[in-house]
Amino acid sequence: MAKTDKNAERIELVRYEKDSNTDSSNGKIEKETVIEKPEPVTRVPEIQMGVEKVYPTDDYGKGIIPLTSDVMAHLGVSIGEPVEIEGERKTVARVWKANILDGGDDSVRIDTFIRYNAKVSVGDRVTIRKTKAVPAKKITIAPLEGEKISLTKEIEDNIKYNIRERYLVKEDIIPVRKDLLPLAEFFSEPEMKKQTIEFMVTQVTPSKSAVLITNETQIAFEKSADGYRKKYISYEDIGGLSGELQEIRDAVELPMKQPRLFKKLKIDPPKGLILHGIPGTGKTMIARAVADEIGSNFYYIAGPEIVRSGYGQSEEMIRNLFQDAAKNAPAIIFIDEIDSIAPKRENSGEVERRIVSQLLTVMDGMMDTTQVFVIAATNRLHTIDPALRRPGRFDREIEIGAPDQAGREEIISIHTRFMPLEGSPALKKAEMALKEEKQKLQNSGIESGRIDEDENIARLTQKIAVLRETYEADKKSLFKELAARTQGFVGADLSALAREAALFAIKRIAPHVDLDEKIPDSILEDLVVMRDDFEQALKKSEPSALREIYVEIPEISWNNIGGLDDVKQQIIETVEWPLKFPEKFTRMGIEPPTGILLYGPPGTGKTMLAQAVAHESEASFISVKSTELLLKWVGESEKAIKEIFRKAKQASPTIIFFDEIDAFATIRDGSSTGTRSVAESTLNQMLVEMDGIERLKDVFIIAATNRPEILDPALLRPGRLDRLVYVGAPDLPGRKAIFEIYLKNIPISKDVDIDELAEMTERYTGADIEAVCRESVMTALRKNFDVEIIKMDDFKEALNVVKPTVTEDLSEQYKMIVDYITGKDSLDDDHSMAYR
Repeated sequence: MAKTDKNAERIELVRYEKDSNTDSSNGKIEKETVIEKPEPVTRVPEIQMGVEKVYPTDDYGKGIIPLTSDVMAHLGVSIGEPVEIEGERKTVARVWKANILDGGDDSVRIDTFIRYNAKVSVGDRVTIRKTKAVPAKKITIAPLEGEKISLTKEIEDNIKYNIRERYLVKEDIIPVRKDLLPLAEFFSEPEMKKQTIEFMVTQVTPSKSAVLITNETQIAFEKSADGYRKKYISYEDIGGLSGELQEIRDAVELPMKQPRLFKKLKIDPPKGLILHGIPGTGKTMIARAVADEIGSNFYYIAGPEIVRSGYGQSEEMIRNLFQDAAKNAPAIIFIDEIDSIAPKRENSGEVERRIVSQLLTVMDGMMDTTQVFVIAATNRLHTIDPALRRPGRFDREIEIGAPDQAGREEIISIHTRFMPLEGSPALKKAEMALKEEKQKLQNSGIESGRIDEDENIARLTQKIAVLRETYEADKKSLFKELAARTQGFVGADLSALAREAALFAIKRIAPHVDLDEKIPDSILEDLVVMRDDFEQALKKSEPSALREIYVEIPEISWNNIGGLDDVKQQIIETVEWPLKFPEKFTRMGIEPPTGILLYGPPGTGKTMLAQAVAHESEASFISVKSTELLLKWVGESEKAIKEIFRKAKQASPTIIFFDEIDAFATIRDGSSTGTRSVAESTLNQMLVEMDGIERLKDVFIIAATNRPEILDPALLRPGRLDRLVYVGAPDLPGRKAIFEIYLKNIPISKDVDIDELAEMTERYTGADIEAVCRESVMTALRKNFDVEIIKMDDFKEALNVVKPTVTEDLSEQYKMIVDYITGKDSLDDDHSMAYR
C-alpha cells in the first residue's frame, strides 16, 4: 500500500484490459490511479447532564452512577458497564439503575467521591459517554492526609476484598466503609462522624486507560497520599435543608468559581452571609460542607476564642486570620457565635466595640474579595451590631430553621445510613453465601458468563432480591413513622435519637456478654437496632426547637372523642384542611383561617378536641395555661407571648392552645391598673403576633373558654379567631358514643344497657360521663373488693352521686349566648350575661 496523505489514500491498481485489435492471448496492461475515501470515524454517543447529590437511601461510595433506561439506550450501555464522566477531570463509574423518582430529568445523581474525582460540584454539568476498561494488573493506594489508620495485614486484606469489581483511573479517590474493617475505633472524627476511610490511587498498571479491579489485581499500599486533603463532610451529609443550601451555594460558590462574571459586570461579589436559627440545625455543618465541596481552605474560629486579655490582641488576631485566608485563597472564614464578639456597640464593653470596629475594617478592606468569603452563625441575630448587617459586609441573612417532616425523614436516613437495622443480618448472610458460591464456581473453572446460569446462584439471587425489598420497605416505614413523631426536632436531636436507639440495642445484649472479654463475632453479626429501640429512644428525647415550652404530639385521636360531630367537622375545616391540603387554598386564592375559639360549659371536651386535631394533623401542640402568662415584672408577659409564637414558627406546623383564655383576654377599658393592666398588655402583644405585619404560616391558634361574653371583640374578629364554635353537652347519640369509649376497657356484665345509660344522662358532659364510669367501678369495689365485673346497679348508684355539670339555668344562659353570636337574637344591655 502506498503512502497516504490526510485526505485520501492513493492506490495503484493493475488492470488487464483486452485489446480488440489483438487476439485473445494478447492484451494491454494499463495502470490506473484510484482515490479511495477513508472510512468514516464513528463518534461515541455522549450526553451532558447536571449534577445532583444522591438520595440518602442510595448506595454511597460504591463507584456507581444511576442512569435511566432512556439515557442508557442513548449511550449504548447496560447495567454494570463502565462509563466515562468528564468534568474538569475524567473519571469512570459503573452504570446502575436509576431511582424511580429520577425519570424524565436531565440531571444525574452522583455521590461526593465521584464528584471529587470529576472535579465538579452540585449544580455543575458533566459529560457522560461509554468507555472501555481493562483488568488492572497492579494498583497502589494510599490513605489521604488526615486519615488516622494503621494498616495491618488484616485491614489490608479487608480493603482488597471491598474494592474488588470497581472501575477507576489513576488519582481517583476510593472510599471504604469503616464498619467493614476491623478497626479499634469506629470514628476517627467524632465531631463529624465520617463513616468512610478514603484512599488515593497513586499508581495504576496499565496507566493509560480505565481499569477494573479483579481477583488477579495486585494491590499495594503506601503510607499517605501527600498533598491530598480528606473531605470531612459533603452535601450528602446534610438533609432537610435543600432550599437553604441552594441559597448558600449561590452566594458562595458562584463568586469563587466564576469571578470573571463579576469583573465583567464591574460589580463586587457578595462578601459574607449570616446563618441564624436555633441551635442544632446544621449551620456549622453547612459552612464546612460548602468549603469541602468547592475545595477551598476552611478557617473555623469560635467567637469567644477571639477575645484576648491584652490590649489590641483581639484585633491583631482578626487581622492575622484574614491575612492568612487571603494568602491561601480560595478560603472560607467561618465565625461561630458571632453575637458573642459583635454585639450592639451601645450595649457592649470596650473590647467588644474594638472587635466590631476591626471586623468592619477588614471586611471593607479585603483586597481579593472574590476568593475570601466570610460566613457567620448565630442564634441571636437581633443582638448583632447593625453595621455588620448592611450590604457590602454580611450581604445576606439566611435562616436555618427546624426541618419539616420530609426533611426529618431525610436526616434520619442519613444518620442511620450504615446502621444495621432489623433484617440486615439475614440480608448480609445471603449476600455472603452468594459471593462464596460464585467464588467456588470460579475456582472450579466455570466461565464467568455461565456462573449466573447456575441453579444455586439463581436461587440465592432471588432470595436476596426478596430480602432486600422487605428490608427497604420496613426501613422506609420506620423512617416515615419516626419523622411524623419527631415534630420540632432539629438535626442534632435526630442524631442523638439514632445514637440513643443504638445504645438501647447495646443494653439489650449487655446481660448476655462478658464486658471484660472479647465479644464473639456471632453476637456482633446479629446485633441490630430494632424498632423497639427507637421507641425507647423517643421517650428519652425532646426537641431543641421547643425545649423551653411544653410541647407534645398528643395521643388522643378523633376515635377517643364521642359525639360532637358538627364541632369536629368545623375544627377539621379550620385547622386540619390548611395543614394537610394547603394547595387547595392557594389555588382558590384565599388565606386559610388563623384560629378558632371553643366555648361552652366546663367538661364538654374543649381541650380534648384541640389535642385530637393536633394528633390528626401531625402538628406540634403547645399548651399554654393563660394564668401563667400574667407575670409581675414589666414586659415579661409580653415577652412570654412573643417567645411562644417564635418557637411555634420555628417548629411549624404548630397548634397553640390557650386554655381559659379569658384570664387575660377580657374587654379593654383603658383605665386598668395592676394585674388588669398586665393582662391588657399581654392581649395587645397577642393581637400583634396573630395578625401583625408578619403573617403567621402553618401556626394555628385554638382558644378555649367558658366565658365568651367577657372576651375582647378585637380577638374575635376575622383574621384572628375566625371561627367561634359552641361545644355544649352531647346529645343522645353523642352520650352513647362517649359511654362506648369509656366502657371499652371496663369489664361490664350483660345487664349493662348503654342505650339506657345514655337516656338517663341528659345534660351530662363528657367529663361527667367519665366520672360516672369511674364512680361505678369504685361503687362495685366498695361492695366487694374482689369483684370482676361491673353491673347496671353500680351505674345507677353512681348516677345518684355524680350530677350533671350543665344545669337548666346554665344551659339557658349558653343558649342565649349562642343565639347572639350566631345572630339569631340580641341580649339586653343590663343582662347579667351581656355579651361584649
